[in-house]
Amino acid sequence: MELLDILGKLIIPVVTGIGGYFVGRPKQEAEVEATNVENAGKVIDKWAAYAERLEKNIEQLGIVIEDLNDALQLANNERLACEKTLAKLKIKYHDLMQLYNELLLELQELKGKSNIKNVQDSIVRQ
Repeated sequence: MELLDILGKLIIPVVTGIGGYFVGRPKQEAEVEATNVENAGKVIDKWAAYAERLEKNIEQLGIVIEDLNDALQLANNERLACEKTLAKLKIKYHDLMQLYNELLLELQELKGKSNIKNVQDSIVRQ
């Protein structure tokens, strides 16, 4: 009987442990799976919030880009107007320089005639 008592004391805890392991294991796996699903839901919520913020940022950047394109168009229009004005001014400058050169030649001719007259007058005085 002692052998049965020893075996009873030894076998019953071992059988209970093995049975508990097999019964508790699916429960533990279910708890782990539930935790994983809960964590995945939190991750999805965080990514959804992040995606929403990015979408708002993209919309804001789109508005900024439109404003910059408008400003660029205005600057290009102003540049074209300045180019036209510069071309007109170059033509006027060229015309004025031509007139200046003509007047300078005429002045030199008049000075030359005046010098000849001065020389003639000084000869006559002598």
